Amino acid sequence: MSFRLPFLSLVCLCTSLLAQTSQPPAPSTISAEEMRAQFTLTRAIVTGTVEGITEYLPVSSTGHMIISDEIMGVKKDKNVIISGIADRKNRPVNQEQAVDDYIVIIQLGAILAVIAAFFTRLKNLVLGIIRLEKPSLCLATCVMIAFVPAGIIGLLVKDIIAFDIKIVASALILGGLVIFWAEKKLPNHPSNSDEVQQMNFKQALQVGLCQCVALIPGTSRSLATILGGRWAGLSNGAATEFSFLVGFVTLTAASLYKMVSLGPALTQIYPIHYASLGLIIATITAFISVKWMIGFITRRGLGPFAWYRIILGTGILIFELSK
Repeated sequence: MSFRLPFLSLVCLCTSLLAQTSQPPAPSTISAEEMRAQFTLTRAIVTGTVEGITEYLPVSSTGHMIISDEIMGVKKDKNVIISGIADRKNRPVNQEQAVDDYIVIIQLGAILAVIAAFFTRLKNLVLGIIRLEKPSLCLATCVMIAFVPAGIIGLLVKDIIAFDIKIVASALILGGLVIFWAEKKLPNHPSNSDEVQQMNFKQALQVGLCQCVALIPGTSRSLATILGGRWAGLSNGAATEFSFLVGFVTLTAASLYKMVSLGPALTQIYPIHYASLGLIIATITAFISVKWMIGFITRRGLGPFAWYRIILGTGILIFELSK
């Protein structure tokens, strides 16, 4: 199978991360109380619902949360410093960082949903690892191999990834076009209940390379890993299930990294009651989404999501360019 898909996508990643070099305005400040006041009940409900529904669909949860923040008028400016707040390394925290980090942290809800939806699979996997059973050890290794490339690149580019709505819209459209290409060109076969257990390390690496593309906001980690699985020769059902397992590790690592990096600033910026409500809503909606998604993609493929992405992305670009 050709390496054109991941190569093209990685080129798009590098292109999308090119930062504008215009001179930034002088920084201003905002109090911690003013920052906390932005995390309202409405925002907790909307963000939790959007995250839960979209995290495991191939439509980009990060992109949708950026869009929902834009609609709700959430203020995010990297030149606005939250006064009296510092992260674990004693660096100042700006308004944009606080907003963008919340988008990552709320993914903990989706992680809890995967634990609930795949409890038996995860329990058997953990027990198998403890017992040193070869199938479990191989699957665990495959999951880690698929996680490592995006984990490394994510750490390298974490400070230059642009959470911009125009990039999100462009990535939605490009992702839709890639889905149409993949549905015609990538092999597919009926699902096998043991398919994920029988994966090899090369297939896992292919999934991992594709997951790197999901660092572009609007691309969708789920889409990247599902297409990576298809590129590696998995069926739609197996690629989707493996995507969930890889997502469990990737989302856990990303969310915990953000929480640890913020340190004491975490509780100073985000009101615990609304943040907890958002996590609960995200967990419930993500559980429903996960249960529905495997059957839908197995029956219908990814085509319907391609149309959704293209229509949404085009609409956003038209709106943004008409301002």
